[in-house]
Amino acid sequence: MATRVFADEELQRLREFPEISREELFRYFTLTPADLAFVAPQGRGPAVRLGLAVALCTLPWLGFVPDKVPSAPPVAVARLADQLNIDAAQIRSYGKRAQTRTEHVRLVAQYLGWRPAGRWS
Repeated sequence: MATRVFADEELQRLREFPEISREELFRYFTLTPADLAFVAPQGRGPAVRLGLAVALCTLPWLGFVPDKVPSAPPVAVARLADQLNIDAAQIRSYGKRAQTRTEHVRLVAQYLGWRPAGRWS
C-alpha cells in the first residue's frame, strides 16, 4: 500500500519556485567563467542555454529544480540572461521537449559533482 509523504499543498510548493531574496539572487545566480563555458557549447540555442543556466543555479539554491523552469523568478532569469547576453523572454521557449528538464538536471548534477543518494563510488 502506498503512503503519502506530502500533502497536495506541499507537493504544489515543491513544483514551484519560491520568492528569491536579493542575497540569494547574487549568491546563487552569478555565473562563473566555468559555468558560462558549461552552458554555452555550440549548437545550444538561447532558450536552451538560459534554461540550463536556470537549472544550474537553482539546484544549489533549492536542492532540486522545479518542474516549470520557465516560471523561475523573473529577476533571476533576467540576471542570468544579462550574463549570457540573451533576451530574458527566451525562457518561455525552454523545455518544449518533455525530457529537456530531466536531461539538464542530470547534466547539471554531474557538472556540480552531485551523486544520487546511496552511490558512494
